[in-house]
Amino acid sequence: MDYVVALLPSIGLAIIFVVVLRAILFADRRERAAIRELEKKMDNSASLVAHDDIPTERDNSDSRN
Repeated sequence: MDYVVALLPSIGLAIIFVVVLRAILFADRRERAAIRELEKKMDNSASLVAHDDIPTERDNSDSRN
């Protein structure tokens, strides 16, 4: 029984370490997903702006055809 009592602090610290490490990893995963989603929205809005600048019909009035 003395061995169990001696190992309890180490086991408790190991459990706390695992819980904290998992929280950090899950937070990082959520942050990366949020950044990826934000970048996707930024790319979509940038492509919409870029498409608005492109004329739909070409004006060839000044070409030598």
